[in-house]
This record gives sequence, C-alpha cells and structure tokens, in this order.
Amino acid sequence: MRGQLLTRDPAQVRAALKRWIKVIVVWQVLVLGACGLYLVALGSSGGHSFASISPAIGAIFGTALPLQFVVMAILRSLRT
Repeated sequence: MRGQLLTRDPAQVRAALKRWIKVIVVWQVLVLGACGLYLVALGSSGGHSFASISPAIGAIFGTALPLQFVVMAILRSLRT
C-alpha cells in the first residue's frame, strides 16, 4: 500500500486510501468494542472512579491521535 500512496497516479492513490480507511475503521471498531467490554466488566466489579476507566479512555485517545497526523499528511499531500 505504501508504494501506491507514494505514486502520483490518482487512481492508485484512491484505491490505497480506500483500503487504508477500511482497515482503520475496523481497527477503531475493535478498540471501541474492547473498551466497551472493559467498562462492562469493570462496572460489574464495582469500580466507579476516574482512575478505573482511564485505561479505556487512554486506548481510545491513543488510537485517535496518531490518526490525526496521518490525515493531516494526506491532506497536505493533496494540495501539492
């Protein structure tokens, strides 16, 4: 996929971006599902403090922040 993203052919870049977006969406759904399962398991054991939910929040932000850098790089490459 990296080779297709580095080319200047719009059709190859579009196809690679579509594949990349599908992978990222599946990954985000898996992370959100795992966080949901964690919170359900945690809720049944009685943990109700902010510190007990911070791993789930960290996982969500940890996967979302790097995405912002990639999207900005894609948008910057489209301008040139």
